Amino acid sequence: MIVKEIVLHRFKQYRDKKISPPDSFCLLAGSNNSGKSSFMQAFALWEYCKSVIEYEFGSDGLINDFIGKKQGVGISSEDFLPINIPSLKHLWTNLRVSPEQDSKGNKELDGYTLWIEVRWTNSSFEEDRLLRFSLSLANERLFVKTTLSNIANNESIPKIAYIPPFAGILNREPFHTKAMRARLIGQGLSGSVMRNTLLELYKRNQDKRVELKGELDRIPKKSLKELRETDHWEHLLEIIRGMFGVELMVHDFNEDYHSYIRVEYWKGKYNNTKTKFEKHKGFNKRDIMVEGSCFLQLLNVISLALDPSYHVIFLDEPDAHLHSSLQFSLLEELEHLATKYNKQILFATHSTELISSVPPQRIMKFEKGKVKVLTDESQKTTLITGLGSEYSPKLHQLQKSKKILFVENESDSSAIKLFSETLGTPISKDIVIWPWPGKHGERGKLFTQLKQQIPELKGLSIRDRDNQDFATITESLVDKSNTGWESQGLIVRTWRFRYIETYLLRPSAIARAAKTTKDIIVDHAREFSVELSDFDVTKIPLALRELPSKPLLTEGCTCLTVKHGITKYDIAKEMHKDEIHVDIRMIIKEINSL
Repeated sequence: MIVKEIVLHRFKQYRDKKISPPDSFCLLAGSNNSGKSSFMQAFALWEYCKSVIEYEFGSDGLINDFIGKKQGVGISSEDFLPINIPSLKHLWTNLRVSPEQDSKGNKELDGYTLWIEVRWTNSSFEEDRLLRFSLSLANERLFVKTTLSNIANNESIPKIAYIPPFAGILNREPFHTKAMRARLIGQGLSGSVMRNTLLELYKRNQDKRVELKGELDRIPKKSLKELRETDHWEHLLEIIRGMFGVELMVHDFNEDYHSYIRVEYWKGKYNNTKTKFEKHKGFNKRDIMVEGSCFLQLLNVISLALDPSYHVIFLDEPDAHLHSSLQFSLLEELEHLATKYNKQILFATHSTELISSVPPQRIMKFEKGKVKVLTDESQKTTLITGLGSEYSPKLHQLQKSKKILFVENESDSSAIKLFSETLGTPISKDIVIWPWPGKHGERGKLFTQLKQQIPELKGLSIRDRDNQDFATITESLVDKSNTGWESQGLIVRTWRFRYIETYLLRPSAIARAAKTTKDIIVDHAREFSVELSDFDVTKIPLALRELPSKPLLTEGCTCLTVKHGITKYDIAKEMHKDEIHVDIRMIIKEINSL
């Protein structure tokens, strides 16, 4: 079964929306608040509604003949668990739960004003299958009912699992029936049944081994080889061994004797012939709970992906706190699982590295409520940079010029341009100015991704020193804490003063801009406990080195620029060549060297 479409009406930011996911593995990419989580949560809510209806009425509650014969099932806000929201009203677009006119001008007839419909294929039927649940809210109590269906009695329906970020696990996990396990996963609590999932996979493996062995002393080599190549539990063991050097051990469970499911592990490695995984000497078995969160998160994700009960799996940033090597290992495994077991696995991520590595046809782009599957490599650029389509003109210009200047904001680049004109070395107009407050490392990653699209790209990144130690910046403005980027084509520089504004603290230039005297400017600065004087442009005066110059120069109603009715650009225009600091001169020279 493959989900072809989800149709949303008044769910969160989706007023009326149809979204069609790819039929195998897919990355969901876009900036924060672009709609990725809402898209996944819609499926989680649909699965939750399905489990609620089945729990109350059985599978008959999902078929067309049932519609209109029963009232909706009521759920208190305390029992609503599939997604984390402060109030049930947050399920509705604009928090409005009362009936209103639909897109065709028809008024909704009852209070069931939010609905979610999922359509999927089933090889036993020619037409797509569909199932819609509608929701109503009254006195902080949610009501759910089936309102549209074409499924037959006892027909197979997709099972969907949603794994939110940091899905925690229980210290002591009880045994659950399959129905209860499905219900908890439908509530977004997959971590609380992870040991149940592992036990289920393990028991199926053991039953298969008993079947293959039959009356023999051991399983025939050919049958054992086939089992190891096709069995879900065997596959999970191989993945966890390869990623973490860990062997999983699931203890037998008997409802008559055991209260909790025990899953332990030991660490080891393959022998020289890579035929046997051997335990490290002296390593005692431990419960999986004591392993790190990365291990538990990946174990939860992969075990659920291997569970044959689930057809569609949504993962909300499972890579968020993983080392890059583990991110790629997880990506590779999930792609393989989706293909091998005919599953849909949708993986929300902000990782530019992962986005770069996946074909565009396997990426769903989310932007301001709009969703589309990409068709070619060029469309990945705005995703890779983490920016919206409003940056398309800059990207288009960058593809032509192949030169980029990262600054913290537009005002910094404006000041630098004014200095360059005074010096008689204006900055080339074809250099793309990219204002972004990100740190050098973040800019470097962005630059690297851009360079994959524009191989000849060269750039310079300049930032304020802020609270960084003065000793980490050389006289050439080389940032000793951010090295290694120049081999990629990006020059990284940091001002020696805390802020670029400090280079403007020339009382003579400020006085000329304000049409007043230098003494008045100096007296004004003393109100801020700053003894301001013109300084040697080849040095960094100790008294100004750590000065938070913005409150003195540009911020607040008593600062120099506001009190004298000028701007920092007026000061930059009035500065003479011999007043422009050597740091400024070096930066302009390096910008022009691009």
